[in-house]
Formats: sequence, C-alpha cells, structure tokens
Amino acid sequence: MVAAASIERTAAAAQPSERFAYRPDIDALRGAAMLAVLVFHLNKGWLPGGFTGVDVFFVISGYVVMGSLLGQASKPLWPRLGNFYLRRVRRLLPNLLVCLGVTSLAVALWVPPGENGPYFMTAIKALFGWSNNHLMGQIDYFNPDADLNPFLHTWSLGVEQQFYLVFPLLMVGIGYGVRRSVPLLAALIVLSLGASWWWTQSAPMAAFFLMPSRLWELTVGSLLLVAQRRGLLGADWLKGRWPRLAGAALLLWAVVMTSEREGFPVPGVLPAVLGTLLVLQAGPGEGGRFLPGRWLERGLLTCGLLSYSLYLWHWPVIVLLRWTWGMETWWQYVAAVAGSVVLAVAAYGLVEQPVRRYPLKWWWETLLALLAVAGLWIGIDALQNGLRDRLFLGTDRDPVPRTERIQNLKIPGTGIGSGCSLVYGQPYNDATRIDFERCGRPGRPGAGEIFLLGDSHALHLLPMLDAVTARTGQRISFTYQMACFTDPSLLMSWGNKSYGPCRDFVIGEMERSLERLKRGDVVVLSSWLNYYVGDVTPAGTPSEAQVMDGARRLTPAQARARHVANLRAYAQRLAARGIQLVLVVDSPMLARKPLECRRSTGQPVSCAPEVAVTAAMQRTVRDTLTAAAAGLPNVHVFDPTPYLVDADGRVLDRRPDGTPLFADNHHLSVSGSRSLAAPFERFLSQAGLIPGGR
Repeated sequence: MVAAASIERTAAAAQPSERFAYRPDIDALRGAAMLAVLVFHLNKGWLPGGFTGVDVFFVISGYVVMGSLLGQASKPLWPRLGNFYLRRVRRLLPNLLVCLGVTSLAVALWVPPGENGPYFMTAIKALFGWSNNHLMGQIDYFNPDADLNPFLHTWSLGVEQQFYLVFPLLMVGIGYGVRRSVPLLAALIVLSLGASWWWTQSAPMAAFFLMPSRLWELTVGSLLLVAQRRGLLGADWLKGRWPRLAGAALLLWAVVMTSEREGFPVPGVLPAVLGTLLVLQAGPGEGGRFLPGRWLERGLLTCGLLSYSLYLWHWPVIVLLRWTWGMETWWQYVAAVAGSVVLAVAAYGLVEQPVRRYPLKWWWETLLALLAVAGLWIGIDALQNGLRDRLFLGTDRDPVPRTERIQNLKIPGTGIGSGCSLVYGQPYNDATRIDFERCGRPGRPGAGEIFLLGDSHALHLLPMLDAVTARTGQRISFTYQMACFTDPSLLMSWGNKSYGPCRDFVIGEMERSLERLKRGDVVVLSSWLNYYVGDVTPAGTPSEAQVMDGARRLTPAQARARHVANLRAYAQRLAARGIQLVLVVDSPMLARKPLECRRSTGQPVSCAPEVAVTAAMQRTVRDTLTAAAAGLPNVHVFDPTPYLVDADGRVLDRRPDGTPLFADNHHLSVSGSRSLAAPFERFLSQAGLIPGGR
C-alpha cells in the first residue's frame, strides 16, 4: 500500500523545478483512503468497498513517484537513481522493520505454535517486498481465513516496492523527459490493464496480488502528472470544485458499492481509480482550500501524514485481537482503533520522522539497512524454528493439530494421501483418468466397491470410509476436485471466474463410474451443498454463492431444482447397471473456524451458529437430496447432522475431551470424520449396501 512516497514540503532553498510541491489535498485524500481501509478491516459490513482505499494509494503513489523522478531529471543518471532508491528505503524500511519485528514477537507469544509457521514465512517475504507473490501462491481451500494472518496487508507494500524498483529503470531507459514518457506510460497502462482484466476472469488471485496486474493503477497516476506538466489538462473546467466533487462522488461509490467477489480488480476498481484521478487533477483550490471545513481538512490531513504508519500497524492489532480477546463487541472495536492509533503515532514520531529528518551518509544508511534486514530475517527465522514453542503464552498450543487435517492424511499402501484431483488449471483428459485409477485401497474379493466422488466435502469423508471398509471388506476408490460443484451441468463462479475443468472432471468421473463399477457397487456423492445451493450463511445472511448455468446466474431455488434433476438423471443411469447411489447431506457448518474459538486468553467462544440457522441450512440440503431420491430405489440419503450437534441442535466443534471435530468452519477433522464411521456402517447395513449381509 500506501503513502509510500510521502510528498515533501517545498524547501525555501530548493529550485522549483527540482521539487515536487507539497499538496495538502493529496495527504487528505490519503487520510480518507486510510480511514476507509481501517473501517473495512474492522468490520466488512460497515463499508463493503473500503478495501479500494488501497487502490487510491496506488494511484497517488504513481503520481508522486513521477513527480519525484521528473524533479531530478537534470541530474546525472546514477546519482538520481541512487537518490531515488535511498529516499524510498529511508521512507519505507525503518517503520516496516519495526512493525514486522514487533508483530512477529507478538505472533510467537499469542498465536498457537501449530498455526503460526506460515505467518512467519509471510513476514520474511515482506522483508524483501515479495509477500504479494507469496500470498498469491499460498491461497488454499483448507488454509485458515486470510483475516487471521497478521502480515496479510503487506501484499500491497510488495506491489509498490516492486513498482519502485522497476518503474525508474524503465523511465531512465527512455531518458524520461516529459514528452518521451507518454508513449511508454500509455503502453504500460494498456498492457497491464489487459492483463488485469484477463486474470480477473481466469485467475482472480493473480489479478489481485501480482504487480503486473496492478501496474496500470500506479502508472495512470504517473501519466496524469505528465499530462499536467505538458499542459494537456489546463482547461478551467478540469480544475477546481466540479472535478473534485465528481471525484469524491466516485470515491464514495467505490468504498460503498465495490464488490470483492465480482469483477475485481477489473472492472470493479475503475470508480476508485477515476475518482482519485479527478481529485488529483482538481488541485487544492484557491488559498489551498479543498474541503468546506478546516476541521475536516486538518483531521484528514493528520490521517494522511500518519497513513503509512497507520496502515502498517492497524492490521496486526486487529488480527491479534481476533486471536486473543476477539473482535465482536464495541469495546473490542474501540481497543483496536486506539491501539492502532497509539502504535502508529509512536512509530511515526520515534521511527519515521527521526530517520527522515536526520539522514546519514548514503553508505552508512545502505550498510545499516542491509544489517537491519539481515538481523530481522535471522530473528524471525529463529522464532519460526524453535523459539515460538518456548515463548507461547496461550492455553491451547495446537487447536487443530496437523494430524487432524484431512489434507495431511496418508494411509500407507494405498492411494490415500496422494494427488487424486486436478492441479489448479490442469485439464481433465485420458491421462488424468488413468492416474485416478490408483486412488483408493483394495478390498476383499467379492466384497464390492465404494466410489467416493465430490469436492473437499467428499475428501473429508475418507477417514470415515477407511474405518468402515476396514470392517466391511469393500474396496475404496475416490476422486475429488476442490471447490467443484458435483453437478454435470452447473458451475460455481469463484470471484467472477467459472472453473471450466470442474465440469469436465464431474462429467468424466461420472462416466468413469458407469464404465468400471459393477452391480451392487456404491457411488457416494458429497459436496459443499450448504454453500452451493443454500439460502443462508451460518451468520444468517443471504447466500452469496454464484451458481452459473452458462452465463446465467441461478437463484438458490433454481440451483436446487436443477441439481435435483441432474442427480435423478445420473441415478437412473446407475440403476440401469445395478449400481447404488448414496447422497450425503452436507455436514453442518460452524460460525467461525475452531482456531478463532480457542483463543490464547482461554476465554470461551462459541463456534456454533444460531440453532435455528443450522436447522434451516440442514433442512434445505436434506430436502433437496430427498427430492432427488424420491421414487428411485437405488438412491439412499445419509444425514450426518444428528452426530455433529448436541441435544439442542447446536453444532459441536469438538468433543468434551477437546478433540476437534472440525478442521475449519466447514470441513470435518480426521476425528470428526471417523466419528461418523459407526453411524454410516449402520446406514449401509440397513440399506442393504454391504455385500454378504453385513
């Protein structure tokens, strides 16, 4: 993010051509953007598009960096490059290093050692401006929520730092005069905007995190400054009150209406970018005034001056509160804001300003920066590899042990634990079908086979099936595809992106089941139906799932009706071959991840949604599958819900002895899955699905 290139006031002794004149309205715009980000991070429901404040920072940074570069264009090549990079290091690095060091120590103290390893790795990547690339590669369907990583916000710093590294070299390469800059800047904007649009459709995480996808946002700010210097935007109607009001209206629209899920960053980010450009073009106005009230100007200006420090410190404060006391009550929100402001002001006054006001010789600053980065790297690595176990102060060192996570399950002598799904983006073809033949475990001759198919909600049933078939003698075979709705004609759209190979996978594996299974064998279908076809979330809010029929988005009721019809068609094809079909009612969901329910303070926190919400969610899925099974003797519905709730219908996140039943808010743990083995074996026996009468 951020105010990385803070605008410096014009010094009396400096030549006007060598300085980028200070504009208080830009610092105020930074302040407004920072407040939007802060509100969004406190509670997304308060300002749904507040995350676009980061995009405002991107545009401002491009604008200011170009001003800095043009202001030094008359200097020799190496001094101007060296001066630029040294100023960026002096501006960004000290506060960043202190924040990473203090936060890493806090993580070791309060985040369970079994969970904090990936967070330390993010901190190390942030040291080198690479956390955005690292986080893009670490997005995982099973990983803890992003809002539990206290270093997540450093992704935007990585984008800006990579921009600062590359952009001046490009400008130097063409001699970055005002006239010669325009074609290059325009080309960069077109290429980056095209890549961002393409990735938004095909690879949303790359579009969000990677610098090439965000380059156009920074470059368009640079192009605006060049256009102003060339006098291309000198018309009176392009300055002053009306552009400022239009820009403010667009920015207000952006922070209120922009969706995280649909079409972001392109085209979703366009209102924020255009609004920022209009405000930058409008200028501060007569007498330096840019807002109707001086008190508002001063407040936003103060936030703007603190914006980099506040951005660095606010997110670790919020996340560590989530890990300890929580972030649900008014006093916790007040504590988060107060803690963020106090730390930001302290870091601004004790770290940022002294370093900037009292610079050393360039070689001293360079040496100290290298030593500081190396020392902090060693320190964080030591925390990650040993010290965290000794420093942890919490009551629960391992809320969800690795051995309880399905993705870590390995059963020697079987295909369980090896890759039995498509790698992201991999096409489904004959080669993958052959690979899937090894996914399973042999059974006794004549005992039949159970074929498990679905998404990760099929995968989390493997421990259950392993325990059952060890007794029944049936062979296990399985394939799964993460986040893939197990329906031959419907697709899920994740972040406005439909995953095409998912449909190929579902159709292909259904056909493979018909080709190779024998009379009496059983297909078990399980997927995340609470999300795909449900009406509400565990919070009781309307579902945001995007189930697509081609280019048309279906309502939950339409998706359920289509799914019932498709399941019945598949069941009838299985029936013609004497194959049985078991439809598994989706396991109930938790309101939050078990990691958040076992806080280091020992404070009890309920993971369960309201009982009425859980009942409604499970009833919707159960009724859907019951409708699919109606009148079809080879279709059977297994409902695990009664074994995962208490007598009042409240979802249990763990047993009385502390054993977790869930690995996250919607995936069963290994123990949770195995707890269903006895009920499922009874179900198979009662339905006559165990060969030999067992």
